Amino acid sequence: MNKPASLLDELRTQYEAARDAAHPQADVESFQAIDARLRKAFRWLEKAVTYLNGLKPPIEHQFDLGHGLVFQSPRFGHGSVGQHNHRIVGFPVLDEINIYYEIAASKALSIEVAPGMVQSAEKALDDAGLQYTSRRVEEAGGSLQKCSLSVPPAIRAMVSFRADYQSGMVPVTLVNVDRFDRVSLDFHSNMIEEPVLEDLVKLILGRDTAFLRRAPLAGLHSRPAAAT
Repeated sequence: MNKPASLLDELRTQYEAARDAAHPQADVESFQAIDARLRKAFRWLEKAVTYLNGLKPPIEHQFDLGHGLVFQSPRFGHGSVGQHNHRIVGFPVLDEINIYYEIAASKALSIEVAPGMVQSAEKALDDAGLQYTSRRVEEAGGSLQKCSLSVPPAIRAMVSFRADYQSGMVPVTLVNVDRFDRVSLDFHSNMIEEPVLEDLVKLILGRDTAFLRRAPLAGLHSRPAAAT
């Protein structure tokens, strides 16, 4: 007679099945294929940012920090595209693409903040990576009466592609792209194609948000659909 499985064996089997379901193994492309995709994407993005630098088109996002700090009529200011390489079995491969750009508003921001809101307003500016100056007005007794904050009309934004050649995933991190926030999405390497890059530029300009629906948030371990 076969010996019945122990409870521990049953739990292990169930655990492994649940783990495999939560972390499905996507087909990992060769390092040559991933490198080729990223190099093609780099060249495409470099051309796109060159055109944006010349056109300086409007950006149809609202950048609102609260506290009355709203950037008016934002436009694409100036951007650049960089890359980073490392070696796999002696061959140089591209493992990172970074887009750095500035969003230019029509005018600087200036606001007077009540004493109880100064710390909160300054934290919001710091979290967004914005430069600012503050001028504090004190009463005769030394207590704070009000604080004037001045913010230059420029927002620093970034998009970063970082390839993991072992897993075949390419996390894409967005910083201050469509709002004051940092968002990371997990793309499979075979999705890094021109339609995805087009959706990224449309998101940067505020024309469409399809890029945010193309892949799951990083860390959720769900598998994005393969490119078609």
